[in-house]
This record gives sequence, structure tokens and C-alpha cells, in this order.
Amino acid sequence: MDTISQLIKAFDSTYVGQNMADLVALYATIEEQTSVFCSKYQIACGNGCGTCCEHFMPDITASEARLVAAYLLFVKQDQKLIEDLLLARGNHEGPCPLYLFDSPFHCSVYAARPLICRLFGACASTGKDDKAVFRRCRYNVEKTMPEKLIFEEDVPVMQDYSYALRSLDDGNGKVDYLPEMVIPMLEQLQFLSHMLEGGDINPDDNPTPTPSPTPLAS
Repeated sequence: MDTISQLIKAFDSTYVGQNMADLVALYATIEEQTSVFCSKYQIACGNGCGTCCEHFMPDITASEARLVAAYLLFVKQDQKLIEDLLLARGNHEGPCPLYLFDSPFHCSVYAARPLICRLFGACASTGKDDKAVFRRCRYNVEKTMPEKLIFEEDVPVMQDYSYALRSLDDGNGKVDYLPEMVIPMLEQLQFLSHMLEGGDINPDDNPTPTPSPTPLAS
């Protein structure tokens, strides 16, 4: 199995498959909107930068955790990544256990990365006066993005995307750190895969991890 679309199709007959499809559709909308926003206001991470991932542990929802877990199990198929995830339980400071220091791609689950990873340094937030505000990432030492922007017009804001994300979730709005959320989902998906027809959603059983795509931003 090589892509998220194949992953969704494999779980097509289940709630899990529909939830993944809804989440991926939301991610696609967000990518389109934030890409336009970043292009218009000349916002970009430094080339190959992944410093934020070295100092941050994402907090994610159940839906996000499920997609990351499925990607790890059935697309990446990399036991080392899963072991790193298990070892990271209780680490709330970073680095993210799915971050690759020795790879130019950095994120090992880039296609399935959570919302906060997609929006960090690429989206505005709602300020105290309800105006949208963009502030440069503190790790952007290259200064490839503006230091601060305040918007009168409507622009994508992180809070709106967060509300849309929560609406997909079946975890009563629960949010927790990535290792604590993904690990139970690994067990859930392994059980579900054996319950599906054929007992294995990945008949090719290809042990070679799929390389991460070139990231737009780390």
C-alpha cells in the first residue's frame, strides 16, 4: 500500500474509513486555502527547516491520531518509528518522535501529519481585538516570512480550522500529546484489520517504507 487514498479504500466499509476520508478532505481544503494565503503574503519556512519539530510535541485529536497510526502501520511499515513512538510516551516537550533528523524530508508521516503541523507558521490567529494576526515563527532565523501582519480582511485563522477538525472527532473533543493518542490507535487498527475480510488490509505486505514527499513546510 503506497498512498492514503489506498488506505482509505482499504477501510471503506467501516466508520474508520469514512472518518479518514472526511479528515483528508478537510486537510485538502486547508492546504488549498493556506497555500493561497502564504503565497499572497510571502510566507514561507526556511529551506529544509524542521526546527519547530525538534522543540515541540503536537497535541492532536482522535481522528488525527487514527490517520497517523494507519499511515505508520500500513503505508510506512517501519517498526523503528513505532518503537520511537512508544519510547516517547510522557515526553511533552519534543522532539516529535516521528521527526527524522537525518532526512531532508524530516517528517516521516508528512502526508498524514496533524493539523497543528500543517498550520504552524502558515496561518493567522485571532487576536484580542478579534482581528486576524500573523506572527513570524520564532525559529525562522532566515526571516523568510514577515515579522507581523494584522488583517482587516478575512483570512484563514487557526481557530476556525480547529473547530472544523473537532467536528469530525468521535473522542468527545479529547486532545492529548501525539504518542498518547496514536499508540492506542495502533492497537485498534491492528484489531480492525484482522476483522476485515481476508484478515489483512495490506496483501502486498511490502516492508519497504514509502519515502516522504518533498515538504511544503516543516
